[in-house]
Amino acid sequence: MKRLLFASLITAAQLSAFSATNLQYLYGKFEGPTFLDTQSGNKHTITAEHYRTWEYGDLFAFADYVYAPNGLRFSGDKNDLYGEISPRISFNKIAGIPVSDGFIKEWYAAFQYNGSDTYHAWLYGFGTDMNVPGFSVFGLNLYRKVQNIGNETYQLSANYYAPLGEKWHFEGFTDWTTCDFLSQNQLLFNLNSVFGIKEGKLEIGTEWHYYHENSYRNDNDVFQAMLKYSW
Repeated sequence: MKRLLFASLITAAQLSAFSATNLQYLYGKFEGPTFLDTQSGNKHTITAEHYRTWEYGDLFAFADYVYAPNGLRFSGDKNDLYGEISPRISFNKIAGIPVSDGFIKEWYAAFQYNGSDTYHAWLYGFGTDMNVPGFSVFGLNLYRKVQNIGNETYQLSANYYAPLGEKWHFEGFTDWTTCDFLSQNQLLFNLNSVFGIKEGKLEIGTEWHYYHENSYRNDNDVFQAMLKYSW
């Protein structure tokens, strides 16, 4: 599985048909009981995201750098780095089947790697792109998740993007496993016309971050201020 994942990454890098990258800055007060929280006070996050398509699939990757002045709740560290890489291979494109105009647009073999200094997880399964009214993007991926901390489990992931007029849009993702639930949803306003920006896109808004641990019944419910630049 690892060889297939890295082979797809190399192929995607060489055969890019479309790509988009963004940088985000988020600021919020994380003082709950979960491993995502701080010992006290606020948390700063810088996120880099990249998406690209290639001849036989697509690839999404992100990295989060976190700075907590008073330390993270469980490690005590002030700094943390975490990332994910998610390549998919399209069954439709491999088989020469046109993308459908129906509810299910396209089927994929889906893979993912999650990693930090102490945590690693390999995920494999299948995914779909869907036609959902009101959304320009809506995808679902179902994985088997193998990790070095915690039990093996299944993960259902949804990602979505919905335009709300000319200047506003809503986007986010939701991950559900038998162990926990995470949803991060963003409402953003386009500032290009305000500052006369002609290249890229500058947005401001908020992200609602919700996390629930099933075993301990702990919740993390935070609204963060957010600034995002895309190109």
